[in-house]
Amino acid sequence: MSPGLGSYIAGSAGLVGIAGALLAGGYWLRRWVAPELGGAVARLAELVLATSTLVVALELVGSFGLLERGWVIGACLAAGCGEAILGHSRCPSPARAAPVPRVPLWATLLALGAASVLVAQWCSPTLLNVGQGIFGGDATWYHLPFAARFAQLHSTWQLHFTDPLQLSAWFYPASSELLHSAGIVLFGSDWLSPLLNLGWLALAMLGGYCVGRPFGVGPSTLIASMLVLGSGILIESQAGDAGNDLMAIALLIAMAALLLNGRVERDAPGEQPARLGTGPLAIAGLAGGLAASVKLTMLAPVGAVVLGVVLLAERGRRVRTAAALGAGSLITGGYWYLRNLAHAGSPLPQIGGLGPIGLPHPDQMPLYPRDPHSVAHYLLGHPGVYREWIVPQLGQAFGPLFWLILGIALLGAVHAIVASHDRVLATIGAAALITAAVYVLLPLSAAGPEGELKGFFSNTRYLAPALALGLVLAPVARPLRANRVRTAATLLALAAICALGTIARAPWYSHYTAGAALLTLGVVGAPVAIEVLGRRGKRARAVALAGGGVVLALILALGRGQELRHSWVHYSRGVLSRRATRNPLATFAWARELSHRRIAIAGSGELFFAQYLFYGADASNWVQYVGEPGAHGGYRVASGCRVLRRQINRGRFDFLVISRWGDDAPDRRRFPIRAWVRTDPALERIRREDVRPQAVWTYRIEGRLDPAGCGGGAAAAQPPESLG
Repeated sequence: MSPGLGSYIAGSAGLVGIAGALLAGGYWLRRWVAPELGGAVARLAELVLATSTLVVALELVGSFGLLERGWVIGACLAAGCGEAILGHSRCPSPARAAPVPRVPLWATLLALGAASVLVAQWCSPTLLNVGQGIFGGDATWYHLPFAARFAQLHSTWQLHFTDPLQLSAWFYPASSELLHSAGIVLFGSDWLSPLLNLGWLALAMLGGYCVGRPFGVGPSTLIASMLVLGSGILIESQAGDAGNDLMAIALLIAMAALLLNGRVERDAPGEQPARLGTGPLAIAGLAGGLAASVKLTMLAPVGAVVLGVVLLAERGRRVRTAAALGAGSLITGGYWYLRNLAHAGSPLPQIGGLGPIGLPHPDQMPLYPRDPHSVAHYLLGHPGVYREWIVPQLGQAFGPLFWLILGIALLGAVHAIVASHDRVLATIGAAALITAAVYVLLPLSAAGPEGELKGFFSNTRYLAPALALGLVLAPVARPLRANRVRTAATLLALAAICALGTIARAPWYSHYTAGAALLTLGVVGAPVAIEVLGRRGKRARAVALAGGGVVLALILALGRGQELRHSWVHYSRGVLSRRATRNPLATFAWARELSHRRIAIAGSGELFFAQYLFYGADASNWVQYVGEPGAHGGYRVASGCRVLRRQINRGRFDFLVISRWGDDAPDRRRFPIRAWVRTDPALERIRREDVRPQAVWTYRIEGRLDPAGCGGGAAAAQPPESLG
């Protein structure tokens, strides 16, 4: 089952070609539409343009069932080269970038050093997961299953029903999963997936630097962003994982940075006039749309920024501002909501109505991973909850100085609103506060039984976007940058807080030191060196490109070994026993050795929350939770024996993996899944595995199940249509 060398070479060539074409297209397109951007913010804009082109190209080929290696490479090359030709033919020459304040060399070196340390720390869990596989709960539940299904169907339009829960995850925006599927399409496996978030980490730090760049405090805003990017919750949930929170945060910061750097007609460096260039506005809209195409929770900050910038624009430019921001946001952010509209009759099927007005939505069972409670539910009159849950887990999520980090973010947002006298800064500050308010009201932000906030820590990641915006605004406050002494003191104070957080986090894996050093060189060192040398004439530019080529060649050469190790080791029985001790390990190990087989699962959450482990070593197995489809894209536990057997027959499965009951709900006995199928002669039992909360049975399907054979007794039980 090891991937062939030819497949690796083809995948690598395709990846390099796609990256080269999209970056060239982004460069020349930015030169055309936003020539006023220069330096770091120009690179940020080009990366946003390249990412936008990639996502839209993948959506386009996926909509027509063409998400295959040849079509993906061809579409991306055509789009990137077309943009490069168009931009080159129309860009002004020479480009005139707006001036920015100079930054002391020591401040830049301090910020780059801190960024390198953070990237190196992210590399340890990343390299661990490259070898052993991704075990994040959301990743194995729906992120990676969505990606694998896109690759298997070669399509992005169909819905993949993963479970019967109230959350209806198949209606979530899925641009992050689409990028993971592109890696599977190119290489025939998911070995690149643990590495993707390193790219978003780099983009987030670049965006953080660019927020402070026009004010002369880029190093301070970079380190401020790292207070969130280096937090325990993001490293635990995003480093080497398929989680999409970091991608959304990076694009949100990029949107803010592009707006703050997009002002034209400066009177002097550091002075910020009101007028925003149309090109930077459009690119900022693309970044915001991408963020909204990743997570539903990004609709609040992105919508707030778009609305605020449009309303606060000077008279005579509101229509142009709305058109530029709105068009960019819709181009990159509208696809998944359009797909929802086609399947469910509503772009947001999670919303059942607006006041007395009912909206189309799926009739899901009231089942959740944890009991739904919001932070707002515990705001007043629960001192024990604060003492036992909220305060300790905030410390775990954001470090021992979490109270200081929260305070800095709050002050940064509030100052931007009330004292900055800058419309864009005020809008971003308001977006930070709105995002924090949405987090407090989210039904799952304090999930768990009453008084037991078992989901609070993992869901503090929904607060991270608000903190990121507030933190990068803090060093921009005029009192903190009034002179060189205050600017330096702010930078050193932020660096000290960042260092204390680094020391407080989990220790590094020493055996990944060499790999972490190489990846840090590729993520931080090489881009900075290329950018610096690229400004020093043709000879220095040639040296920079040659050095970058050497680093790329080394990474590709070592990548083959990582791909092979991944195929041999990830999700193996030894790895499973160390990292998934509560799951049916023997069943997962059995499925790992299968390839291109169809596996039906039904029952316990231990099956569908870890369903990606059934996809096999090469991610080629077709895995489907067997339930009952409903109106408006609904999906529920099968309502009876005959329904379940018909659904199994409809899927033409090779194997069936089930638990005893339909779910782990209190009244689960109303859905005796195993009793409904176990007597059918078409099923051959392979194994039973006793795990909590329910035992798991595996059957080989030898033919069609007989719905008429349900008979009487438990097998014929037909429970009511809904739980609760």
